[in-house]
Amino acid sequence: MRTKIGDYLRGLRTSKDISLRTMANDLGISPAFLSAVENGKKKMPDSWFSLIPDTYHFDESAVEEFRDIAYESLEVVELNIANVSESNKKLAIRFARRFEEIDEKTSEELLKLFEEKLRGKHKDE
Repeated sequence: MRTKIGDYLRGLRTSKDISLRTMANDLGISPAFLSAVENGKKKMPDSWFSLIPDTYHFDESAVEEFRDIAYESLEVVELNIANVSESNKKLAIRFARRFEEIDEKTSEELLKLFEEKLRGKHKDE
């Protein structure tokens, strides 16, 4: 089963004219494993969230695009809430409990609000 991240990685390789073997060597893995990730047979390792952008010198927008695609390909997302505020813990837990109940319209509205708030926060810093 093909995945967005697998297609992205294959596209990255071809756009940079990098062979499967070369990219596998760059990432410290076997060509067979990289092929399995590209073909959706294996999950992308979490370490690649930083390894790939660092290895291929992504700019900020490329990092964001890569991470969005990688997260979209995940079936399970773990969230470490050990070192966050109590209000952020409550938010994460309540959101997770009710996540499957959220309709598309509400999801789009929440995403837009979230993105606007984060953009505003980064402008203030």
